[in-house]
Amino acid sequence: MNIKQLETFLEIARCGSFTAAADRLNATPSTISARIQELEQDLGVLLFDRSQRRVRLTAKGRELQVYAERAITACGEIRTRIGSGDALSGLVRLGVAEMVAVTWLPHFVDLIHRSYPRLTLELQVALTADLQTLLANGEIDMALMPGTRFDPHLATRSLGRVRFAWMAGCALDLPDRTIEPSDFQAIRILSLGKNSFHHRTVEHWLSKRGDAPRVVDLCNSMGAVASLTQASVGVSLLPVQCYRAEIASGALRVLKTCPEGPLVQFFSVYAEDATTSISSLLAELAAASSTFADDPD
Repeated sequence: MNIKQLETFLEIARCGSFTAAADRLNATPSTISARIQELEQDLGVLLFDRSQRRVRLTAKGRELQVYAERAITACGEIRTRIGSGDALSGLVRLGVAEMVAVTWLPHFVDLIHRSYPRLTLELQVALTADLQTLLANGEIDMALMPGTRFDPHLATRSLGRVRFAWMAGCALDLPDRTIEPSDFQAIRILSLGKNSFHHRTVEHWLSKRGDAPRVVDLCNSMGAVASLTQASVGVSLLPVQCYRAEIASGALRVLKTCPEGPLVQFFSVYAEDATTSISSLLAELAAASSTFADDPD
């Protein structure tokens, strides 16, 4: 019995397929089958029921799963805590919210490469709900995203908070006073897609007073939303930190609103059973790289 066999066993249990596990582990199906056959011969039991299209764990397989997870966790802890950064290798799949991607992501990636030069990164920039789905399905190892509540089986580490404010272009005609949600009834709202934390934040703010507006344009890029806002197509809720130059030049103007724009907290999020794994180490680097302040005001 060895670690590779146990890793293969757990991956098949997660995927329900030898072929899918082979794809995930960058191995041939024959190699995957050979590892499991060797493990079953070593233990003298069948670990998978192969009679169905989707393979399932036998009773002994379910029993082994508990011990295999402990063994992999212990092995990962030895590698990450005892070994040097040069000893860590493999692929780490990161999901990133656009707000992170356009601010401190380059510094974070550079810090990873300098700390763990043998790691390979696979980055996906996506909306919050999509990142949550990818994380739940095991398609990414860690997400850097905003949120308020997460699955209890996920570990989180704060990356700081960002002040968002309602902004408009210089050509848009708005009342010369404090703006309230009801003032947006006849004004087009620009928002990220419905799968985004941004869209939920917009809806929450608009529900404070008055009915939500009927005209809301959706886009999957915050950069595009900001460009449309500068062109006075509508108003949008944008992160002040990202658009200080446009605000200073007058291309964007921050609206005085009641209630004011929200503070949005960002987190690194990963599986709780990975607290001693590479993901937990990268969460530390993410916290060190983040330019989001604990108290941005």
